[in-house]
Amino acid sequence: MIRRVIRVSSFVVACVFGVAPAMAQRITLRIAPPEGDTLRMQLEQRFEMQSGGGGEPAEVMSGAMRVWTHAIVLHRSHGFTDLLSVTDSVRVFPSNVALRPLRDAQRALEGRIVHLRVDDNGGMSVGSGPDAAYGGGTVMPSMLPAHPVSVGEYWTRDMQVPLSTTSSSTADVRTTFRLDSLTNHGGVAYISFHGVVSHDHAQDGSGTTGKTVGTLVGTMQVDRRLLWITDSQMVVSVVSDVQPLGKPAIHARMRVTQSLRALVGN
Repeated sequence: MIRRVIRVSSFVVACVFGVAPAMAQRITLRIAPPEGDTLRMQLEQRFEMQSGGGGEPAEVMSGAMRVWTHAIVLHRSHGFTDLLSVTDSVRVFPSNVALRPLRDAQRALEGRIVHLRVDDNGGMSVGSGPDAAYGGGTVMPSMLPAHPVSVGEYWTRDMQVPLSTTSSSTADVRTTFRLDSLTNHGGVAYISFHGVVSHDHAQDGSGTTGKTVGTLVGTMQVDRRLLWITDSQMVVSVVSDVQPLGKPAIHARMRVTQSLRALVGN
């Protein structure tokens, strides 16, 4: 009996110490697709908005947009990748409702061809050509950690995101990320994140005062063989209480659900 207990105890100890190094393994997460690859993506966004003010009844609007794009990897260098991104198609649902944020986005995206520079941490900026300075603005802030991480580890990013497709105003977002798990022998990394959104409209210089606050939650998958984010799901919920100059106060709620899937192929 004693020998059996010793054998069982030895087995448990071996399992614990055998698994611990694997669980503590630190990995690098980066975006670095090779030259010549074609990255095909589908983005779907769903909007739900409710607004009111000035004694008027609340107005409720909803809609969705799907965008199909492909990006050709033009050049890979140390720390960044240059892409040529082409918007193949944009559809808005329902097609007979002129929901302004969707229509604005459709006009901005339809048929668009742009050069993008993506850094290894996932930050994306716009340029006008392969040798451009890429000062056209940040499309996506860096989300991946600058250092190797292990499963269960957290990192935080302070980001700025646009409030609309037609305004230069941005909201501050503090987001915490976590490497949840690895699958396919470490080939795919599963990451979850949550963040806090805030914006003081008095800083816009337009005379409008008030606050926009909210949250975002989501997940994403980083394919460590393709070196690309192949799936991302996110929900953003914000509440705005603003006082435009010379106009009635506005109270608005908005919920945006976003799904992005990417495939590599011809």
